[in-house]
Amino acid sequence: MSFKISNQNIIFNTRTSKIENTIFLNILNKVNSDLKETIILESKEFKKLDSQDIIEALNGLMTKYISYSFIDEYDKNTFSQFPHISYFSKIDDVFYITIPPMIVNAFKKNSIESFLSLKTFFYFRQKSSHNFFNLVLKNSSENINLVLSIEELKNIFNVKEEAYDRFFDFEKALLKPLVENINSYSNYTLIYNKIKKGESKNNKVTAIEFILKNNSLIEKSAETNYLIQLIKSNIEDYKKIWESINSSINDIGFIQCKRAILFLKENNLTLSDNELINYLKRKGENIEEILQLNNHTLIKEKVSLYKDVTTFTKTIYNIMIGYNFYYSLNFKFLKDIKEFKEGDTFFYRDENYIVFGTYIENRGSFKIFQTQN
Repeated sequence: MSFKISNQNIIFNTRTSKIENTIFLNILNKVNSDLKETIILESKEFKKLDSQDIIEALNGLMTKYISYSFIDEYDKNTFSQFPHISYFSKIDDVFYITIPPMIVNAFKKNSIESFLSLKTFFYFRQKSSHNFFNLVLKNSSENINLVLSIEELKNIFNVKEEAYDRFFDFEKALLKPLVENINSYSNYTLIYNKIKKGESKNNKVTAIEFILKNNSLIEKSAETNYLIQLIKSNIEDYKKIWESINSSINDIGFIQCKRAILFLKENNLTLSDNELINYLKRKGENIEEILQLNNHTLIKEKVSLYKDVTTFTKTIYNIMIGYNFYYSLNFKFLKDIKEFKEGDTFFYRDENYIVFGTYIENRGSFKIFQTQN
């Protein structure tokens, strides 16, 4: 999903202690695996901590807050604030910990928290990394070049001007950890070049040139280009279709968008630019509308919730037996249904009929169309 926002900012009001951070990273690891708001920790997971240490750390995490803010496309200012953990309980040596939904959402695609790169901030220990990354996120380009003087960097890193008089110390304490954090935990790749006063290698470093690549935007651009190549021969307004496919990838993901476009290509269904945009906006679900444009009429439809894929395919067989074309179905189509999996699409066409079906998250859709006389 694509969000149109500006002036985003993420703040951690108080730095966590080493023990608090150790436990919080363990919690994040479990959230990343399960995407649940309640997780379980056992004392034995921490060799050097006893139950009382964990209790004190969890109490600390409940009092330290994270906030994010941004201005949306309607010029409304949004602000959210939440603790590292909401609450916890303990039975023997087992802790049951509830996490704010915003933290869980940071690990989910198509959430505002994911779009804000909130997850990346969880792994930054230094406030300097927070400040710099907030600056980076205000730029939505694939490639970002920033030239900042040492004085500007010290201001961003919130250190005194007289601190780190030697560049060696400044680089070791702030620059190298910053690069390591961003390259390890974000969708960006960061490198930097030293800018010196004069040409001698021993001259004083006066500024830093940062070069950042937004890997997620580069990847998404490549995905969009791949899909548009599949249908480029039928496109009139290339820019408009590129934007539509890009938006569709944001909304439903690359795999589902690819399936929708391949369905058109493999079955020789030609759409105008506006029809294609509408098709993608509706996640490829308006197949009836498309087939009617190609001289077909819907004669049978079955949309329902099913226990599993097997139940869905059995229902399809029982419906198709009532039509003459069942006995002339080709082997490939029967094989496609037999091997049908979650999220797949099946399709059959002969001179008189078209059969189309999808199954996603226990919702099965099955339609039969007949050629208009």
